[in-house]
Amino acid sequence: MQSYRARSSLVWGWLSVGLGLIMGIADVIASGVAGAQVGLGLGAAVAMIGTAAYLRPAVEVTPDSVVFRNMVHTATAPFARIQEISMRWSLEVRGDDGRKAGAFAAPASRRGRTGVFSNESLDLAQGDEREGNPDSTGSHVFEAWQAWTAAHGTETDSATASITRQLDVIGLALVLGSIAAVVFAFFG
Repeated sequence: MQSYRARSSLVWGWLSVGLGLIMGIADVIASGVAGAQVGLGLGAAVAMIGTAAYLRPAVEVTPDSVVFRNMVHTATAPFARIQEISMRWSLEVRGDDGRKAGAFAAPASRRGRTGVFSNESLDLAQGDEREGNPDSTGSHVFEAWQAWTAAHGTETDSATASITRQLDVIGLALVLGSIAAVVFAFFG
């Protein structure tokens, strides 16, 4: 399984965690352990929301599907059920039953907005000179989808949904924990 995320999200995520630690440590130094409620609470909130928003979201390519791990939910799209892959504003997959899933972790840069990849428009996946170079995450997902299609054909299982969503308990806990930390900071 390969995992992809924007390099900028790693930078912003670790900056958020670092800022949260600095806020907490600075308030402990300035106010002492007993009076460091605001700095500790806000620092924990910044670190947790930075982790939930920037470090955890990812696009994972497994041997038979693509998994989008967003802030509070995870969407899985089996390669057999993908109809098209879009890279207009972010990586988005549309299933053969019309369901869509997007990747919070893979925003498209202006140069990387290549349009829609589908089995009917393979030439577009190579890049469109008018719109820029293909986005690397979108290209990796497209290549994995095409490799799976070449190996397995176009067999589909229409008995299940093309995209399944699950609640991401860790991401939800980080978001709720950051809200609780803000409440702790101001209301103790």
